[in-house]
Amino acid sequence: MATNTSLIHFSGALGPLIGYTVRGHRYLRSMPAHVRNPRTPAQQAHRSHFSLVSTFIHTLGPIYKLGYRYHNPDLSPRANLFHHIFYDAVNPTTLTLDPAKVLISRGTLPTFQPTAITHTSSTITLRWSLTQGTPQDQLHLLLYNVSQATSRPYYNAASRATARLTIPLPANWDPSDHIILYAFWHNPATHSNSDSTIPLQLNSPNNQDEYNQQLTHLSQTLTHSHRHPITPKLLAKLHKTTTPTTSDPHSPPD
Repeated sequence: MATNTSLIHFSGALGPLIGYTVRGHRYLRSMPAHVRNPRTPAQQAHRSHFSLVSTFIHTLGPIYKLGYRYHNPDLSPRANLFHHIFYDAVNPTTLTLDPAKVLISRGTLPTFQPTAITHTSSTITLRWSLTQGTPQDQLHLLLYNVSQATSRPYYNAASRATARLTIPLPANWDPSDHIILYAFWHNPATHSNSDSTIPLQLNSPNNQDEYNQQLTHLSQTLTHSHRHPITPKLLAKLHKTTTPTTSDPHSPPD
């Protein structure tokens, strides 16, 4: 391994060299003559762990790019979020991911603290106090539908000064779906965020194991490039084209 100090920078393979970046520093290493790929149980578990986190981040959408923009600049926003989820939200023994343990934003502003939440079949209404932060703080929200493994962002949904907000649920979401609300403040003047809230669960989960089976199945079905967005329509297609068996732990739920 050598530090790349030349004027030409690249990532990936180029002839006999591989270029890559770690915490903002560029490195070069030679292409291995032989690639070993043993499928030991430990390595397969690590790959499944990695794939599970990667797929979940894809279902969150790009809002984390704002949420982690100012957190640990040595890493990219995605790398920061990945590290957090990998170590804090996944049980490495059972390879299950708990979306309620995820923070989609990190920062120094006071955390969003709702004083009241009203949830109907089509809307969510939030109220909060004005005792912390500044009136210019902007509220960013992410509704994550655990039942459908999809999300809906609300950027600049309200300023702190408004003290109240009503947002609609997507029309194709069922009122009985398990929905998690992530929220954080962003101040565009000071370029700072708050930590996102400990996620608010608007419906109790029916079966967390079922969700993890679905998420694992998606991570195995989709390519690592994630060129295809994960939508309810895609989920329905995957369910139709895959026949579950009781002996396969990665089969999609009924």
